[in-house]
Amino acid sequence: MLYLAAVLIVASVALFVAAPLGGGLLAARRAGRDAAEAERLEHERALAMQGLRELEFDREMGKLSEADYAALREGLMARALGASAALERLHAAIASAPETAAARPRLVKSAPAAGAAPAAASRIRFCPQCGVEVAAGKFCSECGAPLSVSARAAARAER
Repeated sequence: MLYLAAVLIVASVALFVAAPLGGGLLAARRAGRDAAEAERLEHERALAMQGLRELEFDREMGKLSEADYAALREGLMARALGASAALERLHAAIASAPETAAARPRLVKSAPAAGAAPAAASRIRFCPQCGVEVAAGKFCSECGAPLSVSARAAARAER
């Protein structure tokens, strides 16, 4: 009987000492899942933003009508904004979690939110002749084509 009591006491002390270690494993697993989810959301947002850039390029090149551009842009913006919102919720949940800082995943804050995309997308310009992305100016630095809207319309009329 005495041996049974001693074994029970030793086992309970061992469980008491090991309990924090088990919680650390759960926190590490949760941190790994959170980091994987954040990576998935970042990838989703990046795909939507790349789609928006390509859509803008196609519109600048005259490959899309304004109606098609608006419909496709709306879907891509919703996708980008949804991923950004989910990523922000995940960051907030991680920040408010009562874990130790060592167990938290290292999440990289994303670039500007997708809500800022329309302003950035409107500044991106492409040459109507060669398709190269150009900085502000009147002429393409690659082929010399005029970049103003009226010059583009005149160039299209000549074709």
